[in-house]
Formats: sequence, C-alpha cells, structure tokens
Amino acid sequence: MTMREFLQLFATPEFYAMILQLATPLVFAALAALVSNKAGVLNIGIEGAMVSAALAAALFSTLTGSAMLGVLAGVFAGILMGLFFAFCTVRLRTNHILVGIATNILAAGLSVFVVYAITGNKSDYPGIAMTPWNVPLLKDIPLIGEVFFTEVNPLVYLAIVAVFAVRFLFRRTVLGVRILAVGKNEAAAASVGISTDRVKTIALLIAGGLAGFGGAYLSLGYMSSFNTGMVAGRGFIGIAAEAIGAGNPVATALFAVLFGAVNAFSLAAQTFPSFTIPYELLNTLPYLTTTAGLVIYSVIRYRKLHPRLAKKEIKQ
Repeated sequence: MTMREFLQLFATPEFYAMILQLATPLVFAALAALVSNKAGVLNIGIEGAMVSAALAAALFSTLTGSAMLGVLAGVFAGILMGLFFAFCTVRLRTNHILVGIATNILAAGLSVFVVYAITGNKSDYPGIAMTPWNVPLLKDIPLIGEVFFTEVNPLVYLAIVAVFAVRFLFRRTVLGVRILAVGKNEAAAASVGISTDRVKTIALLIAGGLAGFGGAYLSLGYMSSFNTGMVAGRGFIGIAAEAIGAGNPVATALFAVLFGAVNAFSLAAQTFPSFTIPYELLNTLPYLTTTAGLVIYSVIRYRKLHPRLAKKEIKQ
C-alpha cells in the first residue's frame, strides 16, 4: 500500500462507516462481558449467545416477514443462553469456564443442526435485512453526516445508547450498585441482605440480551442472512475489549471500536493493488491486534500491581 492509497483510505467516509458497522457487534459483546464481570462472573459464553441470537434473528425474521421481530427473537435467544449460563454457574455452582465452553459448543452445534433440518444445508439461512436510517438535515453534513446519519442501521445507534445506559446502570441505580457489591465481595453483599444469586442471574440475563443484540445485528444488519461462521470470535474480542477497558463502559466501547477499525483496515487493504500481503494474513490482523492489546494490558497491570517485582525483573 502506497502512502497515497493510505491517505485516501482515511479520507473516505465509507471507511469510517465500515468501522461503525464492524464495531457495533463488538460493542455489544464487550458490554455483555462488562456486565457479567461486574457481577463477578467470567462469561466466555458470549460467543455462543451471539451465534444463537444471529440464527434466531434470521429465522424469525423470515418466518414473520419482519426484521424487528427477528431482532426481538435474537435478543430473546441471547437471554435464554444467559439463563442457561446462570442456571449452571449460579444454581449448580459449575465452573464458569467450563460452562462457557459448553455454551459455545452447544450454540455452534445446535445452529448447524437447525439450519440443516430446515434447509438441507449446513451453513446458511436467509434473513430479512433491517432498513437503514437516513436522518434528514444531519445527513447533509460533510463527512460526519455521511458516516453517522446516512444509511445507518438502527442497532448502531442502539449500541451507542447501550454504552451510556450501562454506565448509568452502575452509577445511578440500585441494581447496578448491588451488582458491583456482589462482584467485589459476595460474602459481604450477602451479609447485608442482598440475594447474590438473584443479582448474578439478572446480570447474566442483561449480558445475554446485549449479546443477543450483537448477534441479531450480524445476521440482519451487517448481513441479511445467517452463516454458521459469521460470529467468528467476535464474542472473545469483546471480552478482550472489556478487559483492556478495565470495567469502564466508555473505554470498553472505544477499544471495541479500535478493534473494529483494525478489522475495517484489514478488509479495505485487500482492495489496493499495490498491497501484496496475502488476504489470509490480513484477515488475522484483528485477532493479532487483540492478542497484542491483551499482552500490553497485562504487562502494564502487572507492573502497577507489583512495582517492586517489575523493577527487579527489568534490572535482571
């Protein structure tokens, strides 16, 4: 890629619009991870919840002829997966990691089975795409209007609202304070009369609903069909964004947008004739960036928590 092509890429509104499209499911996944972690639950089943939601959204949008009902079905599917996760981890006291792995495997296998049972193929199911919004007057603003107010999926706006809604939840509501209390010290929260199991379950249901929005967006917003591999690790990238964002909803969303920007760059770079790197390698760029971000975050966090040990290691 020449410098001219690089500058042209960052000067086009289409590139920034692509970032919004690719970052939206990551924001939902990251917020789902944040709500779960605030309750003291490591929820790696977000990936499975997104897969189930994407399939349910496509399936019910086709059956009902309504994209909106498809989205609601996707959210409901995400909540059901959150309920399953809560039942296993909260009620049965099963290991969080094992339940997360089981949830992801269950969702992946079940989606293939359902698609094959209905269509006879094992990968695709059509859906009804959501109608994008054009905001009058605002869409005429140069660059900003083209990116944020022209042909924008409604769930993109909902993702932005969700960031501040989650922030409001933990700062201004009783439920949010209880979730934080349970996550920080479950025994202390129980000693003052808080039902810790109920609070954890509610948090996981909220997380499932957020993951459901992310999955529904993939099959009805980003695409107009369901594909068994369409989630493609976005749930785990969202978990990484939440970890780097250190529990702050706004910072978490910004890191999700950053990973979306890397993904957009990897796709856009494939269109430039002067760029000779194989597209298979470019497609790994978002995952490599996620890994690098987690490593950097872990090193910084380790040095903050153990400054003396870090200084000794540097000297050695």
